[in-house]
Amino acid sequence: MNENLAPKTNPLLRQIIIIIVILSISVLVFMRLGIFTTRSVNSHSITYRLEGSASTAQVSYTLANGVTSELIAVTVPWHITLKIPKGTVVILTAGNPTQTGDLGCELLLDGKEWKRAFAKSPEDKISCAGIVP
Repeated sequence: MNENLAPKTNPLLRQIIIIIVILSISVLVFMRLGIFTTRSVNSHSITYRLEGSASTAQVSYTLANGVTSELIAVTVPWHITLKIPKGTVVILTAGNPTQTGDLGCELLLDGKEWKRAFAKSPEDKISCAGIVP
């Protein structure tokens, strides 16, 4: 008599529920890993970085539209990250107005080291450049 009182579940319904649960968990895992995120193939993330023992620098760099920025005064260390279209010539130029200390410039392509240069005083200018692949 107890067997008749227990609700009977359809084996097909159980299988469908299990498949839905597995697919949901898989989608969540893939989203967490970034599988479903799309990165524009027409541009890359370029980080302009300036480091060294110099305290200040005069900097210009290529903007996202391919135009060179105005010369700006920055405190070292300094960095900025922009989305730059493929084929754009990017240049980071820095001058050391005090001519004391050293400067190093670096370009990162999608977060990975791409171009690098270093200059010790009394050299007062440094430049890193490349064409975004």
